[in-house]
Amino acid sequence: MIDVRLQDCHKVDLQPFYLCYQILPYMQKRALLLIFILFISVLTGNITLLGQNLSNPGYHEVTIEMDDGVKLSTDVFIPKSHKKCPAVLVRTPYGKFAEKWMGRAFGLFKIAVVIQDVRGKYKSDGEYYPFKNEREDGLRTLQWIRQQPWSNGIVSGWGASYVGFTQWAISDSLDFLVPLLTGANLYDLFYPDGVFSLQSAFNWGLLNASRDQNKISADKISNSMRILPLSAADDSTICEIPFLTDWLSHETEDQYWKNMSYRGMTKAPVLCVAGWYDVFLKAQLADFNHLKANGNPENRMVIGPWCHGSQGLKNEYGGIRKTSDPKALFAYTVKFLKGRRKTLSSPLKDARYNLFIMERNEYVGSESWPPAGTCNTPYYLGPDKSLTAKNPEFQGSVSYDYDPSDPLPSHGGTALGDHVGPALQNDNLDRNDQLVFETPAMEKPMILLGDISATLWFSSDVPCTGLVVCLQDVFPDGRIVNIQEGAAKIYLSGTIPQKKEVSVWATGYQINPGHKLKVMITSSWFPRFNRSLNGCEPLFSAATLTKAHQTVFFGAAYPSCISLPVYAFPKK
Repeated sequence: MIDVRLQDCHKVDLQPFYLCYQILPYMQKRALLLIFILFISVLTGNITLLGQNLSNPGYHEVTIEMDDGVKLSTDVFIPKSHKKCPAVLVRTPYGKFAEKWMGRAFGLFKIAVVIQDVRGKYKSDGEYYPFKNEREDGLRTLQWIRQQPWSNGIVSGWGASYVGFTQWAISDSLDFLVPLLTGANLYDLFYPDGVFSLQSAFNWGLLNASRDQNKISADKISNSMRILPLSAADDSTICEIPFLTDWLSHETEDQYWKNMSYRGMTKAPVLCVAGWYDVFLKAQLADFNHLKANGNPENRMVIGPWCHGSQGLKNEYGGIRKTSDPKALFAYTVKFLKGRRKTLSSPLKDARYNLFIMERNEYVGSESWPPAGTCNTPYYLGPDKSLTAKNPEFQGSVSYDYDPSDPLPSHGGTALGDHVGPALQNDNLDRNDQLVFETPAMEKPMILLGDISATLWFSSDVPCTGLVVCLQDVFPDGRIVNIQEGAAKIYLSGTIPQKKEVSVWATGYQINPGHKLKVMITSSWFPRFNRSLNGCEPLFSAATLTKAHQTVFFGAAYPSCISLPVYAFPKK
């Protein structure tokens, strides 16, 4: 890694130099370092190059007119070359100025970069409605790029989160896609398994609807999540937000969501980068798996230990030498656009699936999902809070009371915002509205790699409620860290035990010797998921709070269990 300690360079963007430095041979690295030193010297005033114009050479700010006459502000970075060149397209609602580093980074490899403010944002005209216009506007921009005299017609996408979605929206017309921590199907983001992602939707929606984000405090957003009905929350926080109202109104995957779903359209190669703790994980796995199994042989998926915001618990999982870096994967894009042989470099494995195992801090490669070495193994709930591989003969049940006015708070997890991802769970230990089951301390490592699910025999005294299942790692020193979670809306008929399924998403995680594996069952994990009010009212208008008495059954007749993807690490 380049280590720079210059007093006057705190405003210098080092990203393009760092990315290029990682992928160059030794002698070229030395040359880049000399360029880097020269660049810093010029910017800090230590060297003046007489007669040179250093103000963004090859940079142009233009407007591109859409089919309806709306003009979108666009930055174009054209490398100095007599040859036509490929291009990278970046369309963003977060301000194109924040992405200018890419113009310089790709430019070093004679690749043009086009960065555009989406409709209604920053310098672009029109009305902003998230996700709605990205296909039409993206296709028109793509047409404009390919008509330029410097373009050789090859265009790749690039970008994370919303910027990744703009790639999926035109994925049938791109030559290469690099969607990072994003998804092609918005319903899977906002309603995974039919449960509203309250924290992610409100954190993102309220901030992006506001013209002055500095006036929207974290406390204000947090308080808005408790307002009932939820459809009134935007009015009290800033103003009425049409798109947030629509998200709440369309609780099922109806035509509203289908109009903004672009899953499975592309036949171009895809480098899909996901995070085990990312809010898009479930959607992104479905996106990639939806590409035909015998599809483009250059398709690659990387899942690392990443989340969508600041981590709740500091853990570098061995550092960048073990995890790699999502942005550093731009080298794969460079190779594609330059027509070179494409391989993912160490520590990745260059397989169709490149899967990081947290706490082991190592990637494994697989050509299939789930990996061939994974065996779905049930661990059964039992008496005395036990969690074992053998279903207990003893039959029993345990109960808890759930009050939606005091939901169990979520810490970290697969949400968008601050303090997400891995986080300590110890603050919830004294809560009575949960059931916990643990294995004995592990004698040898247990690797989990794949999808997790829970089968619970369950009853309640209300007709509609929620079920949340969290998988956790209990460290020898008493710390409890979340591994993965999932939630489901539960509908019941009567108070007899009924079999219910809960998807607990996927993970790549090693339980180390001396650690215990813990399953926590409750009816809320708020605000990661919207709290169930224990009625059957629509989400948009639900406002009545009802307490519920919940019971989980176990034993021979009611084999409640969690299915774990136990992985046998290949011998070296």
